[in-house]
Amino acid sequence: MASSVGRIVVRTAGGSEEYTLASASVVIGRATASDIVIEDAHASRTHARLDCDDGGCTVVDLGSANGTRVNGVRVERARLADGDTIGIGGAELRYEAGPPPAGPPAPDVTRIDTAADLDATLAGATLTIRLNRTRTPRLAVQLRDGAWEVPLDRGPVAIGRDPACDVALDDAQVSRRHARIERRGGALVLRDAGSRNGTWVGPHRVEEVVLRPGTTVRIGGARLVFKPGFEPDDLTLVEGPGGPGPEGGPRRPVVFVPGLMGSELWRGSERLWPSTHVLLAEPDALRIPGSEDVRPGAVVGEVVVVPNLVKIQAYRRMGDYLVDGLGYQRGRDLLEFGYDWRQDVRDSARRLAQAIDDWRVDGPVTIVAHSLGCLVSRWYVERLGGRSRVDRLVLMGGPHRGTPGALAGLVLGPRILPFGLMGDRLRAVAATFPSSYQILPTYACVAEDRGPVDVLADEAWPDGPQRPLVRAAREFREGLGTASSVPATSIFGYGGRTVVAMHGTRDERRGWSRLEIVAGPDGDGSVPVASAILPETDIHPVRQEHGALFVDADVKMRLKLELTGGSPGSPGPGVGPGAQAGAGPAGAAAVRRRAAGAGAAR
Repeated sequence: MASSVGRIVVRTAGGSEEYTLASASVVIGRATASDIVIEDAHASRTHARLDCDDGGCTVVDLGSANGTRVNGVRVERARLADGDTIGIGGAELRYEAGPPPAGPPAPDVTRIDTAADLDATLAGATLTIRLNRTRTPRLAVQLRDGAWEVPLDRGPVAIGRDPACDVALDDAQVSRRHARIERRGGALVLRDAGSRNGTWVGPHRVEEVVLRPGTTVRIGGARLVFKPGFEPDDLTLVEGPGGPGPEGGPRRPVVFVPGLMGSELWRGSERLWPSTHVLLAEPDALRIPGSEDVRPGAVVGEVVVVPNLVKIQAYRRMGDYLVDGLGYQRGRDLLEFGYDWRQDVRDSARRLAQAIDDWRVDGPVTIVAHSLGCLVSRWYVERLGGRSRVDRLVLMGGPHRGTPGALAGLVLGPRILPFGLMGDRLRAVAATFPSSYQILPTYACVAEDRGPVDVLADEAWPDGPQRPLVRAAREFREGLGTASSVPATSIFGYGGRTVVAMHGTRDERRGWSRLEIVAGPDGDGSVPVASAILPETDIHPVRQEHGALFVDADVKMRLKLELTGGSPGSPGPGVGPGAQAGAGPAGAAAVRRRAAGAGAAR
């Protein structure tokens, strides 16, 4: 099947979602394990399926109670043409054939000068979600700043430095023919081929290892993660809500911490956020200081698209999956932590500590966090005693080393970045948020003629009122450190055009007179791969956009493993139930990928 045979565009009152069809089979329904979730009471839990091949897609009704319509006509099965609409309950899904249009040379920089510009931009804005192929077992490979996947559905897999290998690793520490994956009975086994520097699982050098879900193998500077194939039904557990885990014990209590703009903000009975119009047309309502009466509410329950700033799926869907798919109960063993994402991360972490203390749940908790929430969670663990309460961190798209794209939101002046008048107003307000500076890169990310610039150390670039915030961000980073004192998994996206650096020209008296974005495919559209991997943690690469990581099916399977399946990555002698079901015939596709060094496309 081609890498993409089309797209499904779903428009709702809360925003627009565009699903890129990279999977041969796509399930649509109300169940949170569906590939495309339709939040409509008239949609069946498993309502319809798209069967796709290189020639296009066919929609198949799955015995739904209220039927599936194509262009208004109820059908059992229908081949789709470009522009056809699929009706499921009150939702309308438009099919667009063919590969997606080529992306812009750099991340979106949209001029918004008037309210009419804003309305037009929002009307055409979409959150892109990639529906990856998950029914086939795969090997995810991460080397330097890049990542890619190899399907394991054909013959044996050769791994080594030789370009002719199925998994070719351009690394001097890798032997030309380093290792091999082969099928042995119902399992997939990775076997060292007499390599010079060995094959490693955790601290152990191994001759061979049975691949279980989440098993991570280190070969030279590369890490290889095994992902079993699975169906949507495999994302759920049989036990009912609040019931025991698969090993008979209670479920691990989970705290979910959303990212930037992931919590509601209220002023009295008025909801200030999420509201893109408030943010862009009346941004002073969120300025700091000046909005001391603003308080956080629940996690955001709708798609959020802010031009030039953020695109995120409804954070509530993360909790919905844990409830619907894994049997959690909100308040009992699931705590969704809403916080004021504008404020200093350290203040939010103190509030997180208080919320967990007040929760009074038995046993240690697992924190699942996204984006800025990863930094909030880490500060709680490292500096506020959280390591005594937390047994594991699952960190999705965390800006652990910051993100160069954040700098664009802080550098003012229409001649520098053409966001337009309303965009400049938004950036002026965002420049008052302490958190905006705490996600700046911790490394030199701007290239000038005089040399590289570390924006946390160089106080010549910010305006006067910004300088104390830059200093506070530097202190925060120094206190946070660069590692986790509790076991952690770094889930990160790759393949999306991401700001990886900037080129600047500085006027000694007026700061930067020019700032150009440098974008590459080594990230999730917001956070570069190198920043999203916390050192000495397990990893889980996924080809997905930043704002959709927590609803990705591959990520949900990893969460199920983390929360119910024991420790991933152990080299144990057996094969877990998930691996047995998903192993299938071993092998690798004829596609060969190379890691040519930092910055290489994957």
